[in-house]
Amino acid sequence: MSEIRLEVLIGRKVHDANGEKVGRIEEVRGEKRDKDFLIESYLVGASALIERLAAWKLARPIRGVLPGSVYSIYRIPWDEMDLSDPHRPRLRKEKAELRRISR
Repeated sequence: MSEIRLEVLIGRKVHDANGEKVGRIEEVRGEKRDKDFLIESYLVGASALIERLAAWKLARPIRGVLPGSVYSIYRIPWDEMDLSDPHRPRLRKEKAELRRISR
């Protein structure tokens, strides 16, 4: 099992297999098992930051007024992300193959 410090990943630009920019890692989702935190997915994209901040009451109205065309978040499963260089995360597939999360 590999270990990566989350603060290294948060805010990093993610590119796909062809080098196209996908967005920044804004949130990491996972679960705690014993002493480990196992990553399940990464939230990437311009609106992922708003999603992360939506836990705060001030950010919720912002999320509600964004048009769907602007609201872009990708949930990327852990096994589709190449973190061999954590400072330059890359997708193992093309951006076109990703599905956006809807509100």
